[in-house]
Amino acid sequence: MAQVNAAAAAPAESASSTPAKETALDEVVVTGSSIRGVAPTGSALIAVGRDTIKMNAPATVSELVSSIPQLGNFGANSEQSTSNRFRSPGFDPNIHNLGIYATLTLFNGHRFAPVGGEAVFPDPSIIPVIALQRVEVVADGASAVYGSDAVAGVVNFIYRKDVDGLEASATYGGNNSKYQKRDFSAIWGKTWDTGGVMVAYEYSDNHSPTNADLGIVLDQSYRGGRDLRTTSCPNPNISVGGKTYGYPSFATTPNKCENSLLNSIIPNGKRHSVLATAHQDLGERVKLWTELNYSNYETNRTSGPRSFTVVVPNTNPYFVLPPGVVATSESVTRSGLGLFPNPHGFQTSEVMGITGGLDIDLGGGWSGGIMTHFSKTHDFNSDPEIDIAVAQALANNTTLATAFNPFGQAAQNNPSVLSQIDNGYTQINNAHQYLRELQIKADGPLFKIPGGEVRAAVGADFRDEEARQLQYAGAARVDQILVRNDDVNRAVEGLYGEVHVPLFSAENAIPGFQRLEVSVSGRYDHYQKLGGTFNPKYGVVWEPIDGVALHASYGKAYAAPNLGMLTSIFGVPQPGSNIAGVGTVNVYNMGGGNPNLTPERAKSYSYGVDYTPDYIHGLRFSATYYHVEYSNLVYKPTTNDAFFNPAFADSITRFPTAAQIAQAIKDAPPQSPVPAVIDYIFRSYAINLGTRRFAGVDLDASYQMDTGLGRFSFAANANRQLQFDQQVVAGTPFTSRLGTTDAVKWKARLSASWNMEPVTLAVFMNYTGSFKNTAITPVQTVDSWTTFDLVGTYDLPHVMSGSQIQLRAANVFDKKPPFYDGTGGYYAPLASPFGRTLEVTLRAKFW
Repeated sequence: MAQVNAAAAAPAESASSTPAKETALDEVVVTGSSIRGVAPTGSALIAVGRDTIKMNAPATVSELVSSIPQLGNFGANSEQSTSNRFRSPGFDPNIHNLGIYATLTLFNGHRFAPVGGEAVFPDPSIIPVIALQRVEVVADGASAVYGSDAVAGVVNFIYRKDVDGLEASATYGGNNSKYQKRDFSAIWGKTWDTGGVMVAYEYSDNHSPTNADLGIVLDQSYRGGRDLRTTSCPNPNISVGGKTYGYPSFATTPNKCENSLLNSIIPNGKRHSVLATAHQDLGERVKLWTELNYSNYETNRTSGPRSFTVVVPNTNPYFVLPPGVVATSESVTRSGLGLFPNPHGFQTSEVMGITGGLDIDLGGGWSGGIMTHFSKTHDFNSDPEIDIAVAQALANNTTLATAFNPFGQAAQNNPSVLSQIDNGYTQINNAHQYLRELQIKADGPLFKIPGGEVRAAVGADFRDEEARQLQYAGAARVDQILVRNDDVNRAVEGLYGEVHVPLFSAENAIPGFQRLEVSVSGRYDHYQKLGGTFNPKYGVVWEPIDGVALHASYGKAYAAPNLGMLTSIFGVPQPGSNIAGVGTVNVYNMGGGNPNLTPERAKSYSYGVDYTPDYIHGLRFSATYYHVEYSNLVYKPTTNDAFFNPAFADSITRFPTAAQIAQAIKDAPPQSPVPAVIDYIFRSYAINLGTRRFAGVDLDASYQMDTGLGRFSFAANANRQLQFDQQVVAGTPFTSRLGTTDAVKWKARLSASWNMEPVTLAVFMNYTGSFKNTAITPVQTVDSWTTFDLVGTYDLPHVMSGSQIQLRAANVFDKKPPFYDGTGGYYAPLASPFGRTLEVTLRAKFW
C-alpha cells in the first residue's frame, strides 16, 4: 500500500497495460481528475497495487481495503466493521472516519447501484479479487469532479485489462475458534491487435464462530468491567406492585443471564461474483468497450433469543405470585430460550449491471467519451420473531390445554400453544435499487505555454436513481402487516469542467520552480426536489527543487441523502425495553428514513509534501495535512441521546397521551402489534443536524533496494487524527471527540519484505492507538492494539508456469483485542476477536 505521485505513476501504468499503438485514447484517467494523463493536482493519491493484493490474498475486495488506515475501519474484520448498515451486512470504505455517507465508491471509474434498504451503498465485494488491478484512494474532497458523496474522497476499484491466458487461485483459511474462509477464483482473457476480452469468476464463503466458541460473555466483571448480562432470561422476572422478583425463587433481585452465547460473531456468507469486460477498436479513432457485473450474496446468522413481555391475569391456570403479594395480574418478562429455538436471520443480495461506451479520438489531442450504465440490486431480508400479540392472547386463556405458561419451559407448555406463538412471524424487507446513467465528456489540450500544454475537460452527467422498498411483518395468512411500500426516484443532471495549467515544468524550469501546476475544477448538479448545487475545487503543486513537491487544495463538497434514507418512517414497538438508568419500559420507536432530509455540506482543504530524492534511489516520503468542516449531517439519534441529552429533547415524548400515541402510529405505521401501554415515543429516524470538524495527517514512506542477496522493500502508511470536534445541534458548543471511538488518534500499517526468486517473505505490522471509551463513567482508556501478519510465497515454475504456493498467518502471535468495557468486551469496529488465522493460497497460470 503506497501513497504515490499519481502524475509519475500513471504513465508507467499506462505503458505496461497498453497495446503497441499510441493514441490519445491510451492515456490513463487517474482517480480525482477528468483529464487523461493528469494527476489530481494538489491531492495525494493512495494506491494499492496488484502485488499487494496478491500478498494479502483477500477473500473479498472488502477484506483488502479494510486494512488501509485511511479508510476508517482498519484492523477490524470486514464483515462486522461498518456501523449503521440496514438489512445489508458488509464493509463500506469510510475515508478518515468522516462517516459512511462521505465516501464515494467507484467501479472502474463509474458509479453503481447500491445495496441495502436504508443507508444504501455500493458493495465493492461484487468484484472478483483476481480481476482487480489496483485500488486508488483520493483522500480529499472531490465533488467538483464526481458530484455527491465525495466529501471525504473517492475509492476507485480498477479492473485488470489485456489478460492473456487462464489463471486460477484458491485460498483456505481458518483457526481453532471455528472461523473458516474459502475462496476460489479464475480469470480468462484473450487479446488481439485491436481489442480484448476478459472473464473472471469468484466463489467465496466464510463460517463464523459463536460467542461461546470465543469465550465472549456479557459479564465482564471478572476483568474489572461491567456485568452486562440481561434480565431477559429463561427463568422469567415478574413485575407486580412496582417491584420485580426473580422466578422461581422470588428473590427481590432480578434474574440475570448470558443470552448471547449462541450468537454468530459475523454472518455466515457465500458469494458468487462474475465480471466480464471487452473492448474493440472500430477503426483508428474509435474504441468500443463494455463491462458486465453480477454478484449473488447470501448470509445467515444466529441471533440472540427473542425477548418478550406478557401480562398474565390470575385466571391463567399457571398464574403464581410471590409470597405475601396480592394482585389480579402481573407482568412477566423473559427470553424465548427454553421455549423456542434461537432465530436465524437470512439475507440475500443480488447485483447486476452493464456498462458500455465509446472512446473517440477527436483529433488535435482531444479525446471524447460516451458512457451508458444500468445496474440494479435486490436485497431480501428475513428476521424471524415470535408473535407477541398471540402470546398475550394465549396468556389470557383459562385452561391448562389452551393457556400459555410463560413461567415454565417447553415441557411445561402444550406444544400446540407454543406453535401458535412461534407461527412464522417474520420481519420481511424487499429492497430494489436502480441506477441509469449517461455520461458525455471530452478532454484535451487548449493551447501551449512555456511550461507545457494547458489541458481541459468538460462533461455532462445524467442519472436516474430509484429505490423501491416493500416491508411487511407478521405470520403469513394470519396477521401480516404492511409496514411500508415505497417507490422513490429522482433525476440528477450534472455539468462539470476542469482546467490544468503547467506554469513551470522541465521545459522551462528555473531555480525555485522546477515544477508549478495549477488546476481549477467545478461542477453543477441539480437534484430533483432538492435543487441545485455548485462545488469548486482548486489545486496547486510546486516543486522548488528536484525531489521536493509541495501540494495544496481547497474545495467544497456535498452528499445528497441517498434514496434509501428518503423512504418512509415506520414504527417499531419495543415492549419490555431495558434502558440503563430508566428501567424496563414500553417504547414506540419511530424509525426508518425521512423524506425531508437535505444534503450534507462540506468545505475542505489540504496541503503536504512529497519527497523523492534522486540521491537515495528507491526512497519516497509523503505527508499530507487535511481539514474538513462537515455540516447539516444526517444522523439517527440513539436511545442514549433521547433519554439523557437535553439537546435531543424533541426526539422523545415521555408518558404520551392517547392522542400523541395515535398520531405516532399514524405517522409511523407499526411493524408489529402495539402494546396496550406506551411509556415513551422515541423518534430515531434520520434527521439533519450538527457540524463536525475533522483534521489529521496522512503519512507514507517506502524504500526499495536491490542487493546481491535479493530485493528488500520497506513501507509505512499511517493516519494521525488531530481534530474531531462535534456540534450536535446548531447553536450549542463544539465538543471534542478526538481520541475516542469516533477518532482514534493513530492507525498505521508497516511492512518489510524480501524477494529472491523463487522465495518472497514479508511481515506486516498493524497498529491501532489507544482511545477513550466515553460510553461509561468514569471514562475508560482502551489500550492500543498491535498485531503482525507473516506471508511467505514460493514460486513453483517446474510444477506449472506461473504457479505459486503462499502461506499467510494473520495475527501470528494470537494477540487478543484490548479490553473494551462494553458488550462482548471488545470494540468490533476497531478489533477482531478471531485471533491467529492461518491461510494457504495456491495460484496457477495455465497458458
